Order: sequence, then structure tokens, then C-alpha cells
Amino acid sequence: MSFDPSQLQSYTQYRGIAIPLLDHLKFRYLPAGEGGRDGHLVLRVEREHLNGWNNAHGGVLMSLLDVAMALACSHADEAGRGCVTIEMKTSFLRPGGDVGEVLEAFGHVRHRTRSIAFCEAEIRNAAGDVVATASGTFKYQDKPRPVIDA
Repeated sequence: MSFDPSQLQSYTQYRGIAIPLLDHLKFRYLPAGEGGRDGHLVLRVEREHLNGWNNAHGGVLMSLLDVAMALACSHADEAGRGCVTIEMKTSFLRPGGDVGEVLEAFGHVRHRTRSIAFCEAEIRNAAGDVVATASGTFKYQDKPRPVIDA
């Protein structure tokens, strides 16, 4: 990876929404590149992200997967509506990363209707290995979201 996550915009700044948990977790938004994918999320693993085995906690990884799918869900909607998770399944394939390692999460929409989206996501470590995968169902929201105070 040829970027420094600390130089990237936070996910909530990119979306213009207030989600204190995501600010605390330090998820960053990486705009779409030449690979043709929508933008995706990155996380530099820090001490507060660790489990008892000194690698990224499964709950942090699940949150990263959830937000990656929600991002893909919103990008796929012409109106850019937000969405909420109805259900999610996660598979952990290997340890999540040591302190300082950068993890990347990619989400995409498998199928969508006017009100529901079926999504998938994966997290890759610095070596490009898949760390975890997820699938989820999301409900589009027609009401406006709270915005970040200026």
C-alpha cells in the first residue's frame, strides 16, 4: 500500500455524518482508484483495537466490514440514501493484524431492490491476504441523517 492512512479523510467527514463510534475507531476513507472499485475503508491497527491475543479484535473487524457494506450500499443508490443493517454474517479466516498494520475493507452490492440491498465485504491485510469476509442485508432509509455540526 502506498498511502498513509493518517492523511486520509475520516469516514464520517467523507459522508458528512455524525457517528461517534466510527470516529473513535479511526476508520478512514480511501477514494476509488484506478482499479474500478468504489472507495473503500482503511484502518491502521492501534493498541485500542487489540484483543487478548494482540491482534485486531473481531468486533473491530466486524464493524469495519459492516461499514464497508453500508458504504457500498449507499454508493449503489441513485439518491445516495443511507442504510441500516438488518442482518450480518462474518467469517474470520486469520488473525486481524498487529499494531501498526494497515487493513483494507472492500464492500460491494450483490443485489438490490428499491428498499433492500444484499452486500458482501472482505478485509485484507498488508500482505493482501483475506482476514475476514461478511455478507449482510441492508434496509435503505428514506429519512435524512443527522449531519456533522459545522
